[in-house]
Amino acid sequence: MSATASLQSGAIAGIDDFPVALAWAPDGNSLVVGGGEGRLYRLSPQDGAITELGEHAPGVLELAWKPGAALLASSGQDGSVRLWDMDAAAGESRLLHRSPRWPAGLAWRSDGKALAFATGKDLLLIDAEGAPLRTLAGHAVPLTHVAWRGRDELLAAGNGALFVDRADSGAMEQFLLEGTPLTLSLSPDNKIAACGLADGSVNFRYINNRKRSRMSGYEGKVALTAWSANSRYLASASTGASSVVVWDFGSKGPEGSEPMQLNAHEERIESMAWQGSGLLASAGRDWRVVLWRPGPGSRKALDIQLLDGPAGMICWSPDGARLAVAQPSGTIRFFSLRAR
Repeated sequence: MSATASLQSGAIAGIDDFPVALAWAPDGNSLVVGGGEGRLYRLSPQDGAITELGEHAPGVLELAWKPGAALLASSGQDGSVRLWDMDAAAGESRLLHRSPRWPAGLAWRSDGKALAFATGKDLLLIDAEGAPLRTLAGHAVPLTHVAWRGRDELLAAGNGALFVDRADSGAMEQFLLEGTPLTLSLSPDNKIAACGLADGSVNFRYINNRKRSRMSGYEGKVALTAWSANSRYLASASTGASSVVVWDFGSKGPEGSEPMQLNAHEERIESMAWQGSGLLASAGRDWRVVLWRPGPGSRKALDIQLLDGPAGMICWSPDGARLAVAQPSGTIRFFSLRAR
């Protein structure tokens, strides 16, 4: 792709709820938005047409689209996990799980044959029909984040600890986290787990050789971390700053080096998302959506789009051709990527 790129404004839609979760369909032809008051909507990126799917009262927590299928998993504040059939009539879903605890870290395995999530100190694995596959228990702390590492391993994080669980044998290994994790991001090559911590640092754990690094100096809690598709760059942002901090894992890695500081926002950054070709989008309270291509000697914004209010969550379509931007007001905007 060209070194220069920009965003072109497209369809706009409005929902009657506060967006808290976004999930693109695998084919990129629709976007599902989950609301803080429990409503789910399916939107067309072509014309902004809206279909209300139903409710997940009293509020949606997370969404996870099954790979290569028309099935969407959702978790809610009622302690339930539901599965929505996107080929069926609006509002059709079935209950997969319910407990007094909020589910956390909803994640499908890459083959779509297992869905994992945390409830308290346990990791639950179920299939698409809701049948239990395995419960991974014995974690020392309640779990807040979950990620698959290949077919048979799961990463889970909770206050002060990172766990590596074997889904096949039930074996579990625990590692120290020097704080409360707000994020868990696994590099696409499955080698490094990055956790943004509430104490204003990022913890890097190299899974294979057990090496650990810690990067500090942030102005607030590190609430955002995201890997580039080639696993070279980790973008991060804290609650007290308007800069994107990018760590370079090329060559010898980030230890002892200075990160890239990307400066174009004037207020707190609310969301970041990498596009497959190496572009990074960020959105903030300053009404801005900014497009970057981080790299050696490349720290200037490629494009800045001004909205009519604060920006919230953002998400690239699977093919990287569109960017969805959800505003706290309920406005959902679609942008097309243009190379020049």
